[in-house]
Amino acid sequence: MNKRMKWGAAVLAAGVLIGNAGVIGGSQVSAAAKPVVKPAAQPGVTLKYNGKVLSLQGKLVDGVTMIPVSILRDAAGLPLSYNPGTKTYTVGSGVTKLNLEVSDYGVNAYINGSYLGDNSNNYEGKLIDSKLYVPFKLLNDYMGFQGVYNASSKTLSLSQRQMNQVTISTELIKASDANATVLIRYPQLSGLDNADAQEAINKVFKDKADAFAAEAKAKAKKRDAKVEHPYEFDGTFLVTYNRQGVLSIVTDSYEYTGGAHGMTARVGYTFSLKDGKQLTLDSLLHNSADAKTKLDKLLKQKATKDGFTDGFNGLKKDADFYVKESGLTIFFQQYEIGPYAAGFPTYTFNFSDLLPKGTDPFEAAK
Repeated sequence: MNKRMKWGAAVLAAGVLIGNAGVIGGSQVSAAAKPVVKPAAQPGVTLKYNGKVLSLQGKLVDGVTMIPVSILRDAAGLPLSYNPGTKTYTVGSGVTKLNLEVSDYGVNAYINGSYLGDNSNNYEGKLIDSKLYVPFKLLNDYMGFQGVYNASSKTLSLSQRQMNQVTISTELIKASDANATVLIRYPQLSGLDNADAQEAINKVFKDKADAFAAEAKAKAKKRDAKVEHPYEFDGTFLVTYNRQGVLSIVTDSYEYTGGAHGMTARVGYTFSLKDGKQLTLDSLLHNSADAKTKLDKLLKQKATKDGFTDGFNGLKKDADFYVKESGLTIFFQQYEIGPYAAGFPTYTFNFSDLLPKGTDPFEAAK
Protein backbone atom coordinates (compact mmCIF):
# COMPACT_ATOMS: atom_id res chain seq x y z
CA MET A 1 0.00 0.00 0.00
CA ASN A 2 1.25 3.50 -0.78
CA LYS A 3 2.47 5.35 2.28
CA ARG A 4 -0.25 7.97 1.92
CA MET A 5 -2.89 5.28 2.33
CA LYS A 6 -1.94 4.85 5.98
CA TRP A 7 -4.21 7.33 7.71
CA GLY A 8 -3.97 8.67 11.22
CA ALA A 9 -0.43 10.09 11.19
CA ALA A 10 0.54 10.83 14.77
CA VAL A 11 3.03 12.80 16.84
CA LEU A 12 6.18 10.68 16.85
CA ALA A 13 7.66 9.47 20.13
CA ALA A 14 11.38 9.58 20.89
CA GLY A 15 13.61 7.84 23.42
CA VAL A 16 13.35 4.34 21.89
CA LEU A 17 15.82 1.58 22.71
CA ILE A 18 17.07 -0.80 20.03
CA GLY A 19 18.43 -3.94 21.62
CA ASN A 20 21.61 -3.07 23.51
CA ALA A 21 22.30 0.08 21.52
CA GLY A 22 20.92 2.41 24.20
CA VAL A 23 18.62 5.41 23.90
CA ILE A 24 18.52 6.99 20.45
CA GLY A 25 17.07 10.49 20.33
CA GLY A 26 16.71 11.44 23.97
CA SER A 27 13.94 14.06 23.78
CA GLN A 28 10.87 13.68 25.94
CA VAL A 29 7.47 12.72 24.55
CA SER A 30 5.07 15.68 24.44
CA ALA A 31 2.66 15.72 27.34
CA ALA A 32 -0.16 15.99 24.82
CA ALA A 33 0.90 12.83 23.03
CA LYS A 34 -0.91 9.60 23.68
CA PRO A 35 1.59 7.22 25.32
CA VAL A 36 2.42 3.91 23.71
CA VAL A 37 0.67 1.10 25.53
CA LYS A 38 3.28 -1.29 26.83
CA PRO A 39 2.43 -4.91 25.88
CA ALA A 40 2.00 -7.39 28.69
CA ALA A 41 4.87 -9.75 29.41
CA GLN A 42 5.06 -12.45 26.76
CA PRO A 43 6.79 -15.83 26.52
CA GLY A 44 10.32 -15.76 25.15
CA VAL A 45 11.47 -17.53 21.98
CA THR A 46 15.07 -18.72 21.69
CA LEU A 47 16.59 -17.42 18.46
CA LYS A 48 19.33 -18.98 16.36
CA TYR A 49 21.00 -17.47 13.33
CA ASN A 50 22.88 -19.85 11.02
CA GLY A 51 22.90 -22.38 13.86
CA LYS A 52 24.28 -20.03 16.53
CA VAL A 53 22.17 -19.22 19.60
CA LEU A 54 21.67 -15.47 19.96
CA SER A 55 21.80 -13.57 23.24
CA LEU A 56 18.50 -11.77 22.60
CA GLN A 57 15.23 -13.67 22.55
CA GLY A 58 12.15 -13.25 20.43
CA LYS A 59 8.71 -12.70 21.95
CA LEU A 60 5.34 -14.34 21.37
CA VAL A 61 2.75 -11.57 21.26
CA ASP A 62 -0.84 -12.69 20.63
CA GLY A 63 0.49 -15.73 18.78
CA VAL A 64 2.87 -13.68 16.61
CA THR A 65 6.62 -14.26 16.85
CA MET A 66 8.36 -10.90 17.22
CA ILE A 67 12.07 -10.48 16.44
CA PRO A 68 14.40 -7.84 17.98
CA VAL A 69 15.46 -5.43 15.25
CA SER A 70 18.98 -5.31 16.66
CA ILE A 71 19.74 -8.90 15.61
CA LEU A 72 19.36 -7.87 11.96
CA ARG A 73 22.38 -5.67 12.58
CA ASP A 74 24.35 -7.80 15.04
CA ALA A 75 23.74 -11.27 13.57
CA ALA A 76 22.76 -10.70 9.93
CA GLY A 77 25.07 -7.72 9.38
CA LEU A 78 22.42 -5.37 7.97
CA PRO A 79 23.03 -1.63 8.35
CA LEU A 80 20.84 -0.02 11.02
CA SER A 81 20.38 3.71 11.50
CA TYR A 82 18.03 6.17 13.18
CA ASN A 83 16.72 9.55 12.05
CA PRO A 84 15.73 11.59 15.12
CA GLY A 85 13.94 14.17 12.97
CA THR A 86 11.40 11.69 11.62
CA LYS A 87 11.75 9.13 14.46
CA THR A 88 12.43 6.50 11.82
CA TYR A 89 14.66 3.43 12.04
CA THR A 90 16.14 2.17 8.78
CA VAL A 91 17.29 -1.43 8.39
CA GLY A 92 19.02 -2.90 5.35
CA SER A 93 19.54 -1.31 1.95
CA GLY A 94 18.31 -1.32 -1.64
CA VAL A 95 14.82 -2.46 -2.58
CA THR A 96 14.39 -4.40 0.68
CA LYS A 97 15.31 -1.45 2.93
CA LEU A 98 12.91 -1.38 5.86
CA ASN A 99 11.74 1.86 7.46
CA LEU A 100 10.08 1.71 10.87
CA GLU A 101 8.25 4.87 11.90
CA VAL A 102 7.69 5.08 15.65
CA SER A 103 4.69 7.10 16.80
CA ASP A 104 2.42 7.29 19.80
CA TYR A 105 0.04 5.07 17.81
CA GLY A 106 2.49 2.27 17.09
CA VAL A 107 5.36 1.32 14.78
CA ASN A 108 4.46 1.42 11.09
CA ALA A 109 6.58 -0.53 8.59
CA TYR A 110 7.46 0.58 5.06
CA ILE A 111 9.68 -0.89 2.36
CA ASN A 112 10.69 1.23 -0.61
CA GLY A 113 7.97 3.75 0.20
CA SER A 114 5.23 1.10 0.39
CA TYR A 115 3.24 0.60 3.58
CA LEU A 116 3.25 -3.02 4.73
CA GLY A 117 -0.12 -4.28 5.80
CA ASP A 118 -3.57 -5.11 4.53
CA ASN A 119 -6.83 -6.51 5.80
CA SER A 120 -5.26 -9.92 6.46
CA ASN A 121 -1.68 -9.09 7.53
CA ASN A 122 -0.23 -6.94 10.28
CA TYR A 123 3.44 -6.14 9.86
CA GLU A 124 3.64 -3.40 12.47
CA GLY A 125 6.52 -3.36 14.91
CA LYS A 126 6.19 -3.21 18.68
CA LEU A 127 8.07 -1.70 21.61
CA ILE A 128 8.55 -4.37 24.27
CA ASP A 129 10.58 -3.57 27.38
CA SER A 130 12.02 -0.53 25.58
CA LYS A 131 13.29 -2.62 22.66
CA LEU A 132 12.00 -2.53 19.09
CA TYR A 133 10.61 -5.75 17.58
CA VAL A 134 9.16 -6.69 14.19
CA PRO A 135 7.07 -9.74 13.23
CA PHE A 136 9.05 -12.66 11.82
CA LYS A 137 6.45 -12.71 9.04
CA LEU A 138 7.78 -9.36 7.81
CA LEU A 139 11.31 -10.76 7.54
CA ASN A 140 9.99 -13.89 5.84
CA ASP A 141 7.73 -12.14 3.33
CA TYR A 142 9.82 -9.14 2.29
CA MET A 143 13.42 -9.27 3.53
CA GLY A 144 14.69 -12.66 2.36
CA PHE A 145 14.80 -14.50 5.70
CA GLN A 146 13.42 -17.93 6.51
CA GLY A 147 12.87 -19.74 9.79
CA VAL A 148 12.22 -23.17 11.24
CA TYR A 149 10.33 -23.25 14.52
CA ASN A 150 10.76 -26.02 17.11
CA ALA A 151 7.62 -25.96 19.26
CA SER A 152 8.96 -28.22 22.00
CA SER A 153 12.03 -26.07 22.66
CA LYS A 154 10.39 -22.78 21.59
CA THR A 155 13.31 -22.12 19.24
CA LEU A 156 13.24 -20.28 15.93
CA SER A 157 16.22 -20.97 13.67
CA LEU A 158 16.77 -18.11 11.22
CA SER A 159 18.77 -18.00 8.01
CA GLN A 160 18.73 -16.12 4.71
CA ARG A 161 17.02 -17.53 1.65
CA GLN A 162 18.73 -18.32 -1.63
CA MET A 163 17.48 -15.57 -3.93
CA ASN A 164 17.57 -15.21 -7.71
CA GLN A 165 20.90 -14.10 -9.15
CA VAL A 166 19.68 -10.68 -10.23
CA THR A 167 20.19 -7.14 -8.99
CA ILE A 168 17.13 -4.91 -8.64
CA SER A 169 17.67 -1.17 -8.40
CA THR A 170 15.34 1.81 -8.06
CA GLU A 171 15.11 4.40 -10.83
CA LEU A 172 13.41 7.77 -10.29
CA ILE A 173 11.32 10.20 -12.26
CA LYS A 174 11.19 13.38 -10.23
CA ALA A 175 9.73 16.82 -10.94
CA SER A 176 8.22 19.69 -9.00
CA ASP A 177 6.61 23.04 -9.78
CA ALA A 178 3.75 25.20 -8.54
CA ASN A 179 1.17 22.83 -10.00
CA ALA A 180 2.42 19.41 -8.92
CA THR A 181 5.06 17.27 -7.28
CA VAL A 182 6.02 14.04 -9.04
CA LEU A 183 8.08 11.23 -7.55
CA ILE A 184 7.88 7.92 -9.39
CA ARG A 185 10.06 4.99 -8.33
CA TYR A 186 10.30 2.02 -10.65
CA PRO A 187 12.46 -1.14 -10.70
CA GLN A 188 15.20 -2.00 -13.17
CA LEU A 189 17.04 -5.33 -13.34
CA SER A 190 20.70 -6.06 -14.03
CA GLY A 191 22.89 -9.14 -13.94
CA LEU A 192 20.53 -11.62 -15.62
CA ASP A 193 22.20 -14.20 -17.87
CA ASN A 194 19.44 -13.72 -20.43
CA ALA A 195 19.89 -10.13 -21.65
CA ASP A 196 16.74 -10.27 -23.79
CA ALA A 197 14.63 -11.33 -20.80
CA GLN A 198 16.16 -8.57 -18.70
CA GLU A 199 15.44 -5.96 -21.37
CA ALA A 200 11.85 -7.14 -21.76
CA ILE A 201 11.13 -6.93 -18.03
CA ASN A 202 12.82 -3.55 -17.67
CA LYS A 203 10.79 -2.19 -20.56
CA VAL A 204 7.51 -3.12 -18.89
CA PHE A 205 8.36 -1.13 -15.76
CA LYS A 206 9.96 1.82 -17.56
CA ASP A 207 7.04 2.15 -19.97
CA LYS A 208 4.60 2.11 -17.07
CA ALA A 209 6.57 4.77 -15.18
CA ASP A 210 6.88 6.96 -18.27
CA ALA A 211 3.16 6.70 -18.95
CA PHE A 212 2.34 7.68 -15.35
CA ALA A 213 4.74 10.64 -15.59
CA ALA A 214 3.14 11.79 -18.85
CA GLU A 215 -0.32 11.50 -17.28
CA ALA A 216 0.85 13.50 -14.28
CA LYS A 217 2.27 16.25 -16.51
CA ALA A 218 -0.95 16.51 -18.51
CA LYS A 219 -3.14 16.69 -15.39
CA ALA A 220 -0.86 19.23 -13.72
CA LYS A 221 -1.19 21.57 -16.70
CA LYS A 222 -4.97 21.56 -16.17
CA ARG A 223 -4.77 21.99 -12.39
CA ASP A 224 -7.94 23.46 -10.91
CA ALA A 225 -7.07 26.83 -9.36
CA LYS A 226 -9.58 26.10 -6.59
CA VAL A 227 -7.35 23.30 -5.29
CA GLU A 228 -5.21 24.95 -2.64
CA HIS A 229 -2.28 22.54 -2.67
CA PRO A 230 -0.23 21.29 -5.64
CA TYR A 231 -1.27 17.99 -7.14
CA GLU A 232 0.71 14.95 -6.04
CA PHE A 233 1.81 11.97 -8.10
CA ASP A 234 3.73 9.21 -6.35
CA GLY A 235 4.84 5.82 -7.67
CA THR A 236 6.23 3.02 -5.52
CA PHE A 237 6.99 -0.68 -5.92
CA LEU A 238 7.50 -3.66 -3.65
CA VAL A 239 9.34 -6.90 -4.45
CA THR A 240 7.12 -9.67 -3.11
CA TYR A 241 8.93 -12.75 -4.50
CA ASN A 242 12.40 -13.23 -5.95
CA ARG A 243 13.25 -16.94 -6.00
CA GLN A 244 13.12 -20.11 -8.12
CA GLY A 245 13.43 -18.19 -11.37
CA VAL A 246 10.33 -16.12 -10.59
CA LEU A 247 10.12 -12.41 -9.84
CA SER A 248 6.91 -10.85 -8.53
CA ILE A 249 6.55 -7.11 -8.00
CA VAL A 250 3.55 -4.99 -7.05
CA THR A 251 3.38 -1.31 -8.05
CA ASP A 252 1.27 1.53 -6.64
CA SER A 253 0.47 4.72 -8.55
CA TYR A 254 -0.96 7.39 -6.24
CA GLU A 255 -2.41 10.70 -7.31
CA TYR A 256 -4.05 13.57 -5.49
CA THR A 257 -5.84 16.11 -7.65
CA GLY A 258 -8.13 17.66 -5.06
CA GLY A 259 -11.00 16.40 -2.95
CA ALA A 260 -11.07 14.55 0.34
CA HIS A 261 -8.29 12.10 -0.55
CA GLY A 262 -6.11 10.77 -3.32
CA MET A 263 -6.49 7.52 -5.21
CA THR A 264 -4.06 4.68 -5.82
CA ALA A 265 -4.02 2.13 -8.64
CA ARG A 266 -2.25 -1.15 -7.84
CA VAL A 267 -0.81 -3.61 -10.38
CA GLY A 268 0.83 -6.98 -9.78
CA TYR A 269 3.51 -8.36 -12.14
CA THR A 270 4.95 -11.87 -12.05
CA PHE A 271 7.74 -12.77 -14.47
CA SER A 272 9.74 -15.81 -15.50
CA LEU A 273 13.40 -14.77 -15.43
CA LYS A 274 14.13 -17.55 -17.92
CA ASP A 275 12.51 -15.72 -20.82
CA GLY A 276 11.11 -12.46 -19.43
CA LYS A 277 7.50 -13.48 -20.02
CA GLN A 278 4.76 -12.63 -17.56
CA LEU A 279 3.21 -15.57 -15.75
CA THR A 280 -0.57 -15.58 -15.75
CA LEU A 281 -2.89 -16.86 -13.08
CA ASP A 282 -3.80 -19.72 -15.40
CA SER A 283 -0.16 -20.72 -15.87
CA LEU A 284 0.48 -20.70 -12.09
CA LEU A 285 -2.59 -22.92 -11.63
CA HIS A 286 -1.63 -25.16 -14.57
CA ASN A 287 -4.82 -24.18 -16.43
CA SER A 288 -6.71 -26.30 -13.93
CA ALA A 289 -10.44 -25.66 -13.70
CA ASP A 290 -10.46 -27.53 -10.38
CA ALA A 291 -7.77 -25.23 -8.95
CA LYS A 292 -9.68 -22.13 -10.00
CA THR A 293 -12.87 -23.52 -8.49
CA LYS A 294 -11.06 -24.10 -5.20
CA LEU A 295 -9.59 -20.61 -5.33
CA ASP A 296 -12.99 -19.05 -6.02
CA LYS A 297 -14.56 -20.93 -3.10
CA LEU A 298 -11.80 -19.97 -0.64
CA LEU A 299 -11.83 -16.37 -1.84
CA LYS A 300 -15.58 -16.11 -1.31
CA GLN A 301 -15.23 -17.53 2.20
CA LYS A 302 -12.58 -15.03 3.22
CA ALA A 303 -14.19 -12.01 1.58
CA THR A 304 -17.58 -12.82 3.08
CA LYS A 305 -16.01 -13.21 6.51
CA ASP A 306 -14.55 -9.71 6.14
CA GLY A 307 -17.96 -8.33 5.20
CA PHE A 308 -17.22 -7.70 1.51
CA THR A 309 -20.52 -8.79 0.04
CA ASP A 310 -21.71 -5.77 -1.98
CA GLY A 311 -19.95 -5.68 -5.32
CA PHE A 312 -18.09 -8.94 -4.76
CA ASN A 313 -18.84 -11.58 -7.37
CA GLY A 314 -16.08 -14.10 -6.78
CA LEU A 315 -12.87 -14.64 -8.68
CA LYS A 316 -12.64 -12.45 -11.79
CA LYS A 317 -11.33 -13.75 -15.09
CA ASP A 318 -8.66 -11.03 -15.04
CA ALA A 319 -8.07 -11.12 -11.28
CA ASP A 320 -5.30 -8.91 -9.90
CA PHE A 321 -2.59 -11.01 -8.26
CA TYR A 322 1.03 -11.37 -7.27
CA VAL A 323 3.13 -14.06 -5.60
CA LYS A 324 4.71 -13.98 -2.16
CA GLU A 325 6.49 -16.53 0.06
CA SER A 326 3.21 -17.70 1.58
CA GLY A 327 1.56 -18.30 -1.79
CA LEU A 328 -0.74 -16.70 -4.33
CA THR A 329 -2.15 -13.28 -3.41
CA ILE A 330 -5.39 -12.00 -4.92
CA PHE A 331 -6.21 -8.34 -4.35
CA PHE A 332 -8.96 -5.88 -5.22
CA GLN A 333 -8.70 -2.19 -6.09
CA GLN A 334 -9.95 0.64 -3.92
CA TYR A 335 -13.75 0.81 -3.93
CA GLU A 336 -13.95 -2.41 -5.97
CA ILE A 337 -15.64 -4.48 -3.28
CA GLY A 338 -15.56 -2.18 -0.26
CA PRO A 339 -15.32 1.43 0.93
CA TYR A 340 -12.20 3.58 0.57
CA ALA A 341 -11.25 2.87 4.18
CA ALA A 342 -10.90 -0.83 3.29
CA GLY A 343 -7.92 -0.03 1.06
CA PHE A 344 -7.04 -2.97 -1.17
CA PRO A 345 -8.77 -6.11 0.16
CA THR A 346 -6.06 -8.76 -0.10
CA TYR A 347 -6.07 -12.54 0.35
CA THR A 348 -3.21 -15.04 0.15
CA PHE A 349 -3.62 -18.75 -0.54
CA ASN A 350 -1.07 -21.51 -0.24
CA PHE A 351 -0.51 -23.24 -3.57
CA SER A 352 -0.75 -26.60 -1.78
CA ASP A 353 -4.42 -25.80 -1.05
CA LEU A 354 -5.11 -25.25 -4.74
CA LEU A 355 -2.95 -27.73 -6.66
CA PRO A 356 -2.40 -31.49 -6.36
CA LYS A 357 0.38 -32.56 -4.00
CA GLY A 358 3.82 -32.20 -5.58
CA THR A 359 2.69 -29.79 -8.30
CA ASP A 360 5.12 -26.94 -8.95
CA PRO A 361 3.24 -23.68 -9.66
CA PHE A 362 6.41 -22.25 -11.23
CA GLU A 363 6.96 -25.05 -13.72
CA ALA A 364 6.41 -22.63 -16.62
CA ALA A 365 9.38 -20.55 -15.42
CA LYS A 366 11.85 -23.45 -15.43
